[in-house]
Amino acid sequence: MIDIDPARMIASELSLKHGAVLLWAGTICAPVFKIKALAKMIGIDYEKPLAEQDRRFMDILLYGYEKEPVSYVYKKKQATSFYRGCVADLRYMRDAGTKSKGNIRAIRFFSKQVQCEVCNGSKMAPELSAITIQGRSIADTLRLPIRELLLFIQSLPHSLDVHELKVSNQVKDEIELRLIYLNKIGLQSLMIHEGDKA
Repeated sequence: MIDIDPARMIASELSLKHGAVLLWAGTICAPVFKIKALAKMIGIDYEKPLAEQDRRFMDILLYGYEKEPVSYVYKKKQATSFYRGCVADLRYMRDAGTKSKGNIRAIRFFSKQVQCEVCNGSKMAPELSAITIQGRSIADTLRLPIRELLLFIQSLPHSLDVHELKVSNQVKDEIELRLIYLNKIGLQSLMIHEGDKA
C-alpha cells in the first residue's frame, strides 16, 4: 500500500526560514505562518538549521503539537488552532480527495510504498494468510520462483487426503498447466507474488 513518507518531508540541513519543511517550501500558505508562530512558541530558531537544534522539533513539525494551540496571522486575519503536522496535513488532503493539481503532485512526491501491517505485504485477508500447505503459508508459497512452485504443486497429491485431493484437483491442474507454460518460456525465476518487495 502507499502512504506518506515522513523521511522525505524535512530537510534538516535547512532552517525553517529557508524551507526545511519541504511540503510548504516556497509557498506563502497558512501553514507557513502557523509554523513560524509555532517555532517562536516552542523555541525553534527560525533561522538556524534544524540539524543543529533539538531533534524533537523535527517530530513536532512532522506529527504536530498538541500541548496548546498556535496563534498566527494569515492574510491580516488572526487565527488560532492546533498544529497537526505536515504528515497529517498531507494525509488529510489525500483522504479528503483533493482536486488541486499541486496537492496531488505533493501527495505523490511525499508518498512511498509501505508494507501493510495487517497482511505483511501479502495482500491477503488474515484468515487466508493463516492457511498453510505442507507447512508453508499461501503467501510464502506464492513467493517461490516458478520452477520451485511447479515442483511444490506437482508434489501436492502425495500430501493431501482423499477429500482435499478431490476438492483441489481441478484448481491444481489449472495452476500446474500455467506454471509449466511459464517455466517453458523461460520465466523460471519469476515470482508470482512480489507485493512485499516494492
